[in-house]
Amino acid sequence: MPGAEIAQQVAPSFDKALGGRAAGVQVANSGGDPSNPARIRIRGVNSISGGQAPLFVVDGVPFITGNFAATVNSNALGDINPNDIENIEVLKDGSATAIYGSRASNGVIIITTKKGTKDGKLKVNYDANIGFSSPASRFDLLNADQFVMIANEKRANAGLGSAARPSPTGTNTDWQTVVFNNNALAVQQNISFSGGTQKSTYFFSLNYSDQRGIFISNRNKAYRIRFNFETEVNKYVKIGNNLTLSKQDDFGQNDGTNALSGSMASTLRMLPNVNPYDPTNPTGFNILGPALNSVGFGPNLIGIDDNYTNPAFTLSQNQFTSEKLRAVNNTFLELSIVKGLKFRSTFTYDILSEYGFQSLSPIHGDGFGSQGSVFNANQNIWRWVFQNYVNYNKSWGSHNLFVTAGQEAQRDQSKNHTSQINQISDPFFLGRNIISGTGALQFAGGGYSRSGFQSLFARVNYDFASKYFLQASVRRDGQSSLAPENRFGIFPGFSAGWRISEEKFWNNSKLLREWFSDVKLKSSYAVVGNQLTGFPYLSTFGSAAYGNLPGLAPNLVGNRSLQWEQNKKYDVGIDIALKGGRYNVTVDWFLNDLDKLVLAVPTPNSAGIPGNSISQNIGTARNNGIEVSLGGDIIRKKDFSWNASWNHTVLTNKVLSLYTIGGAPVTNIPGTYNLLNVNSSLNILWGLQYAGVNTANGNPMYYNASNQLVQHNIANGAFYFANGKNDPTFGAQTSLGVADRRFLGLSLPTYFGGFNNSFRYKNFGLDILIRYSGGNKVMNITRQEALLSQNFHNNGVEILNRWTTPGQVTDVPRVVQGQSNAINQVGLATSRFVEPGDFVRLQNLTVSYTFDGKKLNEKTNGYIRSLRFFIQGQNLAVWTKYTGLDPENASQAGQDNAVSPQLRVISTGISVGF
Repeated sequence: MPGAEIAQQVAPSFDKALGGRAAGVQVANSGGDPSNPARIRIRGVNSISGGQAPLFVVDGVPFITGNFAATVNSNALGDINPNDIENIEVLKDGSATAIYGSRASNGVIIITTKKGTKDGKLKVNYDANIGFSSPASRFDLLNADQFVMIANEKRANAGLGSAARPSPTGTNTDWQTVVFNNNALAVQQNISFSGGTQKSTYFFSLNYSDQRGIFISNRNKAYRIRFNFETEVNKYVKIGNNLTLSKQDDFGQNDGTNALSGSMASTLRMLPNVNPYDPTNPTGFNILGPALNSVGFGPNLIGIDDNYTNPAFTLSQNQFTSEKLRAVNNTFLELSIVKGLKFRSTFTYDILSEYGFQSLSPIHGDGFGSQGSVFNANQNIWRWVFQNYVNYNKSWGSHNLFVTAGQEAQRDQSKNHTSQINQISDPFFLGRNIISGTGALQFAGGGYSRSGFQSLFARVNYDFASKYFLQASVRRDGQSSLAPENRFGIFPGFSAGWRISEEKFWNNSKLLREWFSDVKLKSSYAVVGNQLTGFPYLSTFGSAAYGNLPGLAPNLVGNRSLQWEQNKKYDVGIDIALKGGRYNVTVDWFLNDLDKLVLAVPTPNSAGIPGNSISQNIGTARNNGIEVSLGGDIIRKKDFSWNASWNHTVLTNKVLSLYTIGGAPVTNIPGTYNLLNVNSSLNILWGLQYAGVNTANGNPMYYNASNQLVQHNIANGAFYFANGKNDPTFGAQTSLGVADRRFLGLSLPTYFGGFNNSFRYKNFGLDILIRYSGGNKVMNITRQEALLSQNFHNNGVEILNRWTTPGQVTDVPRVVQGQSNAINQVGLATSRFVEPGDFVRLQNLTVSYTFDGKKLNEKTNGYIRSLRFFIQGQNLAVWTKYTGLDPENASQAGQDNAVSPQLRVISTGISVGF
């Protein structure tokens, strides 16, 4: 896809804008933190316990990606300026990914950056946009009067006296308004210079972006520089260099889903009849102290349950920051040896330095117990990659041959050290760095790791008369994370294609020629791998106490037999061009057979093995599906055009086998909300089947494994058989256990896609991107634990539908103070809180006006060659049955737990070329 499609998006990194633009590529953006990396999966999830993200290759070199900050989110892909991207290509099938061998199981994303032009003219491009971001959705919480009513009803049903009181001053706090940014500024500016001659080209760009997130403390600032040049020394020698410099500053907060100072968790529970601020308190905030660590009571007779802290204070006073510097330099030498034969040598050095800082106030919040805390983390990561390869291109008659063969070596190193001071002597020292001697307790730590990787690879492409195509590739990879005897592996790939439209019988048919201008059948097969991290083949030791003496003890038992996880990729497809290429259709069927998946196989407790498990290559799974892409010019008129494209993916995921214990195969591995089950999709949601509310007494009811009706007596916490949904009496006492849990839904979508439309009327443009996903379910833990909490917290408006009188029909049981576990089954999935994850999203809408380049050039005497204005909206609307903020906020395991809203951005911009 062209880089221009994502360059104008207001986002700190290009990965957030990839969703809906390519078949087989699923992109999820969770929450409103602009520094949080997008979750990208290509043709499904291709590992159970290993890495699942694709390999990113920038200008031919593997790129360091991930979340590399110690205290906040920080996306390494944000070091790439979106405006510098010329093209993005997604490699999915075996023939395309095989050349990347052991790193290609999860697909490969190829990024090509912009280069200079050879027309001898300097070209200057300036792009700028300014936008305003706000929460795309908000929780619908109780107001002050509703809270007082519900809170006192909870207590009355528990036999307790009223404790919630209306505010005498009429306080009705919307805590989301207090802590969320609204219409927060988002700015991006980019300027580039490019040019060159027939022998030398250059490109230089400067970029600045500043985007705030959902919370008042959340922000990403980035500064990026790129310079590249290429020059032909003579007809035999060409050299070039590509340098990228970047600096990212990230500002975050405590994102803990159950933390008392968790930004979203505490905001949802804050009492609306309590003011966040108190002018009589020296801090200006409504907090208890110095002996207590909780938000103030306000007019209530008691404080908030669980001592939740005031998020207005913690978000404004505590600091969670990251400063990341990165330099990537790529130098190449290319030799044209003889006609058709070229040798290229490339050396890339990538160094990333991150400084993380965290300070917690001793007055209130997370730092209260430690009497103030300052934490520093410094990490240094570097990678060098040395590639040498030859390309040979030869054509004779109808035969065309292209051969690539080469070598690649890579070395990675990571060093880090941390330091922390607790019991800070004065809040003055909660600045930007640890100051020696400013606290009573000091701690230090650190780590060091080093790894190597080396490869030999070759690929042969052959076609006859552009009609028959064959490709074969092989790669031999060696990785230091594996034992020497298993360190090297062979990864082959094959593909074949047949352009049937070039056959005589096709060309002899007027009908076929007129309608089908190009038809190509294709198929491929490859074996690729998924790398392991660390040194899992080694048994390691760590510090441990022996009585009162320090000592060493095993902390990991390694397995020297470990190998790469393996992915056998099969693909069959067809590419069709209709009406001279006006319309295009691509259909692919794929199957990924996954084996040698690494699982932690349990061992007997008596064996004394740390963690009671040893990692083994033992699991198998499968992904298969169909991808369809349609596109073309629907209308092509002089003054009006409409181009549309649609991509759709249907995907099935299945676990085929796990491990064996004592010779017996294990068919499932239960988790809290999920089940890893043979012959089921990965991490299905698993729990109790909710049967509604007993209309006679307000107790929640469930079905057991025999589909018998069981009610949970809120009064004593016991389960009893129910005599009916409208009967207040209790049958015999029973229980609901693991055997009564059942399949509640898939956590992984079974289909997804995107629909892109581009309209042009004279100089006006309208671009619309709609994307969708579905077939999965989401466990709404936020609703279970927070919005319907039975503690002295605020709630969502759903609780207003609670059972109050006999005969009332509702799905919300009666409310009872302190009975969240009994009423909501906290910590366990139930069908009551499992909701559809299907959605349709209006992802992007852009209205633009582009000036006529020829007229513009004439009127400005050649100074301005292009000019474009635009207004755009991102994440404008979501249509879904999900009752939470956004079904895309759920984790890959289908869990949504106190995730912040996603951003909606309205922006305007200009692009001008000189």
